[in-house]
Amino acid sequence: MPQSIPQEPRHLRQSRLAWLVLPKYFAQVSAAYSQISSARSTSRRLWCVKSVFLSVITLSVALGGPNFGLAQTGPPRQPVGIYARLVVQGSDVKVTNNITAVLSNSAIAGILAVFQWSDLSPTNSPTDSLVGSNDWRLLDDLTNAVGCYNANNATNPPKTIQLEITPGFNSPPWFFSNTCSCDPMFLTASDGSIVTTNSQGQLSLVGVTTTNVTTNCAWASFLEAEDFANPTVIPLPLPWNSFYTNAWATFIRAVAARYETNPFLVSVTVAGPTASSAEMILPNEDNDPVNYLKWNPIIALDFPDHPEYTNSDFLFIKAWEDAIDLYGAAFSNLTLVVTTGSGLPNFLSNGVPYTNYSVPPGFCLDCALTTNNANAQSNIMDCAAETTILAYFADRQHGGNNAKAAQSDGMSAAGIHLHALGGGDLGDHGIKWLAQNTSSGDAPLPGTSNIVSRVLAGLQVGGDMGMATITEHPDTEGCPLVFGSCSNITPEQAIFNVLTAYFDGTPLGSNYGIVSSNFPLNYLQIYSGDVLYANTNTTGSAVVGADSTNKITAETLFSTASFQISEIAKLDLALNVQTVGQTMQLTWLATTPAAYQLQVNHKLSDPTGWKPAAQTNGFAGDYYQVSITPTADASFFRLAPP
Repeated sequence: MPQSIPQEPRHLRQSRLAWLVLPKYFAQVSAAYSQISSARSTSRRLWCVKSVFLSVITLSVALGGPNFGLAQTGPPRQPVGIYARLVVQGSDVKVTNNITAVLSNSAIAGILAVFQWSDLSPTNSPTDSLVGSNDWRLLDDLTNAVGCYNANNATNPPKTIQLEITPGFNSPPWFFSNTCSCDPMFLTASDGSIVTTNSQGQLSLVGVTTTNVTTNCAWASFLEAEDFANPTVIPLPLPWNSFYTNAWATFIRAVAARYETNPFLVSVTVAGPTASSAEMILPNEDNDPVNYLKWNPIIALDFPDHPEYTNSDFLFIKAWEDAIDLYGAAFSNLTLVVTTGSGLPNFLSNGVPYTNYSVPPGFCLDCALTTNNANAQSNIMDCAAETTILAYFADRQHGGNNAKAAQSDGMSAAGIHLHALGGGDLGDHGIKWLAQNTSSGDAPLPGTSNIVSRVLAGLQVGGDMGMATITEHPDTEGCPLVFGSCSNITPEQAIFNVLTAYFDGTPLGSNYGIVSSNFPLNYLQIYSGDVLYANTNTTGSAVVGADSTNKITAETLFSTASFQISEIAKLDLALNVQTVGQTMQLTWLATTPAAYQLQVNHKLSDPTGWKPAAQTNGFAGDYYQVSITPTADASFFRLAPP
């Protein structure tokens, strides 16, 4: 029987402390980390505390010195908690109402706002299809709605935004109207797919006539197969086409110029060399087995002097690396996110990929061939390509002045069987592995000499057939069987089962009856429909694996998970100190979890002396701010659970 989770959130869980002592003439700052681990007895749950000091910094501040103003050089804004995925489309009123309904749930840290490039850069007019113009109304609706909600709930930590804009199939019509198609070089069937069989019925690419197109063709038609029930063949920009990359870069720079400094924007998802989403997925031998054969003839046409580019993912890797550099230069002081997808083409020879690839040092476990690994031999080229992109992203030379996060989409309860401590897996547990192995930051990746940045981790719900809403598809999303089917799973049980897969291998795994280890996670993305379900369904149902036989609501499950994520997240909760005239200003990131507050103690030897600070938190840009007037007596400050 799985071990249980409590029915209500626990407040005294894990204390990430930032200490500040302020005598009259100097300030001493240090950071400490206290971790609460759990041990289960036969009658009750016991909580044990151990403290580990991470760093000690001492500085002297002469009061009455120059007024340096408020320091705004703290760590980049980071996503923490549960985010509701919301595709932002429709009228102003609809957008605002949807956002407000989602943010009203106290368990939700913010919104993952998903936009299509075509919605934000439409054509100027029906008669001028070649020119696009940026239309910021939908993005403004989002930022204004979140800003208004936070202003109306100023005593609570602000809700934040994760931003994802998808090009690829979602590129604006003016791009396609202004460029040439590569399709005329192929013999096509009535449905738009290419003809691949010869007169003897053998599978081979036929009807290729390169003289029918120019060498600057910018797009070709592929099957829009990712997460669509009735896919059709539609145009997709070539990831390396200069018109496409320049237009996309211009647009992303415009997004950054307009929204980068918004204090509620905590992350932006890297995209560009993509298809239907921001994941590393393009038409390949699995999702488009017919039209993916177009890649090699088009590559040969565009790069006649580089035959080595054919039967290779080199150009896709290069396009991803360029996109990472684009976002790193455009944005600053937030978190950049890359999303794996196990979906770059595997060019096969008799069912086996060509050998023109290599797995980067330190990532071999992700692509190892073991009985626990989902990556079969036929998928190794894709795995090598995606880990090469991850290695580039993790390298501290790339990504600019931003934090970094990697995520995997498509998590469901069945993921529990891809054991976090088992063999290689580029999916959910590969993301956890990368976060754990880069947790030191600016340190070598284990087993290599490569210095990497810290890469945070997040997972998004959405399993089989794109049925991503847990509460609408509990028998699919909530089924813990890899091969098999489930029936009559309640929405609440489905949520619990999905959370079991999410926390697998983390320090809180035992709370769900699974393996605990040291894998960190910063955020979970669920679909907005599950949040709305939690808002309106207050009856709940019995959940196998929970403490009590009483009914548990979706809201309770999400609230508990929200607090648990704050325990295992990688955060910099340091208190920054700055002199302003005769006062000291304490600042810390506004994305600090809601469970943390500023506390003061006038006698450090008294562990029971910690009390909430009397000063009221202000909000200054990306930070909370408190002004302290030093006295003759020492005062110690920390961030800790209430």
